[in-house]
Amino acid sequence: MTTEPLLSVLAEWPGRWRHPGLADALSGGGTGTLDEAAAHVLAGLADPLTTTESIERLLEQGHFELVDEFLAECAADGPALQDTDPVDAARIRDALAAARLAARAEAERDLALLGERAIRAGLGSASLPGFLDEVNLRTSRAAALLDREREKRIVPAERSLRTRLERRLAELPDDRVDRKAVEDCLSAGEFPAALLLLESSHTEQENGGPAAVPRPPLWDPALGSRLEEILPHYSEEAAARTDHRLRRFTDVGETGGEAARALNDLVTRPEPTTAGAFARALGHLLGEDVRFPVTARDGGFCTAFVGLNDARLPRTTLHRDTGAVLWIADEDTPPPDDLLRPLVWFRTTGPQREPTGRPDGVAVLTATDLLRLLARPAPGTPAGPATRRVNLLRLLVPQLGIEGISDPDKGITLGRGVPPREGLAWLLDLLAVSAEAVVMDTLHYETGAHPVILPRLLGDLLSRLPSPRTLTLTALAAVRNRRTRDDLRAVLTAPLRLNEGAVLGMAYALHQHVPFRAADLAADMTFFDVPAEFAAETVRLLDVEAALAQLASHGLLSADGDTWATLPSGLGRLLAEDAEELVGSSLRALLERVEQADAHARIALTDQAMTVIGHRNDNRVASILDDLSRLEGSLPPEARDVLDRLRDRASQFRGEHYQDAVAGFLRPAEPGDLVQTVQEVTTAVQHEYGVQIDVWPSAPELLRVHAVKAYVKIAVENLLMNAAQALGTVEDHAEGRIVVRLQSADRGPDGGEPAPWCTVDVEDSGPGLTEDERAALRVGRTFSRNGSGGSGLALARELVRECRGTIEILEGSPLGGAHLRVWLPRV
Repeated sequence: MTTEPLLSVLAEWPGRWRHPGLADALSGGGTGTLDEAAAHVLAGLADPLTTTESIERLLEQGHFELVDEFLAECAADGPALQDTDPVDAARIRDALAAARLAARAEAERDLALLGERAIRAGLGSASLPGFLDEVNLRTSRAAALLDREREKRIVPAERSLRTRLERRLAELPDDRVDRKAVEDCLSAGEFPAALLLLESSHTEQENGGPAAVPRPPLWDPALGSRLEEILPHYSEEAAARTDHRLRRFTDVGETGGEAARALNDLVTRPEPTTAGAFARALGHLLGEDVRFPVTARDGGFCTAFVGLNDARLPRTTLHRDTGAVLWIADEDTPPPDDLLRPLVWFRTTGPQREPTGRPDGVAVLTATDLLRLLARPAPGTPAGPATRRVNLLRLLVPQLGIEGISDPDKGITLGRGVPPREGLAWLLDLLAVSAEAVVMDTLHYETGAHPVILPRLLGDLLSRLPSPRTLTLTALAAVRNRRTRDDLRAVLTAPLRLNEGAVLGMAYALHQHVPFRAADLAADMTFFDVPAEFAAETVRLLDVEAALAQLASHGLLSADGDTWATLPSGLGRLLAEDAEELVGSSLRALLERVEQADAHARIALTDQAMTVIGHRNDNRVASILDDLSRLEGSLPPEARDVLDRLRDRASQFRGEHYQDAVAGFLRPAEPGDLVQTVQEVTTAVQHEYGVQIDVWPSAPELLRVHAVKAYVKIAVENLLMNAAQALGTVEDHAEGRIVVRLQSADRGPDGGEPAPWCTVDVEDSGPGLTEDERAALRVGRTFSRNGSGGSGLALARELVRECRGTIEILEGSPLGGAHLRVWLPRV
């Protein structure tokens, strides 16, 4: 007996679903041995499961195609359903859908991270055809694809790149200050950041960084937590008697003594004078001696204090030249809404330990925080206004958060007096965030220290950080995804004008890492299908020189004399990812403007021409009417009708008719009554040609179309004029008839898709069209029997086409002549 028949039986055995290993081994026509099948059955007997429990285990393991197979058997009322409650099957179906969504989201994140890793290794982003399809079937197979891409392609590239960069590092002087930072970046696989450090010429030292400014001591609870408990310790008598352990706080020196006395006076007598003295004492603590007016309002005092500016620190909105807004009030009196944010609220009552109950854009300064700044520093550490300035901002900035200080015009600006990387270190320190050097170097590379992108990315990162707030490479990896990059790119490009967007896109699409000149970008338009007739005008609208200057001011390009270059940082790579789409969309919008300007110019010229032609024709019409008046007396009475028609026709050449016609053409499409429009036309043609036209509308309340009314009128008028001229070619044309039928239809021409339509049938009793003539008209050719050129039908077709309709040439009319049908979409 062979094993193959037995395995075939096991593959159809309903009980296999209680053994997840066996079901997996036999799925999809899988091959195995009888011993392996027996091992799976024994494993199942040792760990017995119900069918539902087994399927749930397969679901947890990501065997989605197996669960699909099980559910298919249940849906077909197969043996699997006999061993499964229908409620459980429905629950499994819902769980499968949710698990697939979760697995896909996780797989997309993994693929994005692997793609970032590939790019950092100098490769193109990871591309795995069919990867997400595998996720939907079996997550283990998708994971194997990722592992193979990582081990076969990315890891060797990383190894090779690391070796090359290590060689470059070995060539640098041993005293290079950022050697350790480069080594850290190489160890972490942050190769672009390492390369940026290797190619930079900065030699910033850490001796002026955050580590050089000692933090104030923690508040000693023995001094109390309310002002009425705290302030007595700062009197001269109490300070002499206080415990030596607390003298570090209470022995505050002359400047600190002024602040303590001002604080005591403010609490004892809250009035504008004491509030102003307190604000002045704050300024003295920070090394400033500026007095600001104090305004009493809404139960508190509004003033300002200066001294927060420091050349070492990144600029924040607290660093206004006019000083920070200072609101002095008790704990139940928040600052009024009209005060400029961000501001500082000093509370004169309530607990002084925790800044609770804080409105957005407001930082609370407590008495304990202020008095900590006055405490004696540890021996050998710097003290004075500069140290207090930094420590005061360390208290205020974390309360405001990155969103509260990131205004692009007044907020964070790295590099004011310090190199960008050191400015980043200060910024993280002020936000109470710790980060290793490699994280700061990577952040510096990824954002180029851009004043808009860096705060935006930091805000996203910090919103995810638990306490304590430590920024790691893992946290950076969480935001390295397509969505974040698209959001950051949109933030950069959204404020740009169209010409700036086009210039930026061309720079990054065609000149990345290569210096270029303004003339190069003007020549680049040939790569983006700009029509030759618009090229010169588009170049004028681009205004390349001005656009380049603006982009450099936005920090999106770098300038060197009359040459420009894209950014070498990760920000440059971010802009390059979408460069072609950006330049394409911007140029398309510019071309639309050129076309609109061209159209407006044509309209203006047309209006001017109509005025000139109208004036000339008015003179001619007046002359013709004078001649007809002189003829009137010499004509027989039966010719008077002809004379009247000649007068009417001559009057139609007046300038006002031309101007009305042009105005009608320029009106936008709008809903209108088709029956009324057609009746206006038939009345005019009937009077002009002296023919009988019968109009037979059907359900007129339904016959409304959305079109330019002038287009419809001229199209129908041309068809009626053709019919009237056809009647004139027969001998007894006085008995000729034209019939116009208006109807609705539920399908379009040639029995198309179901949709509401209107039809206008024009039939006449003239000689009709030969088969050859109909064939010629159907393919767009023209002919005429009266020397008019035969363009009336062609014009009517074009106008109807503009109204999203068409004209049919039908076989013939029961009246004996031609039969044409106009199709227009019904509203």
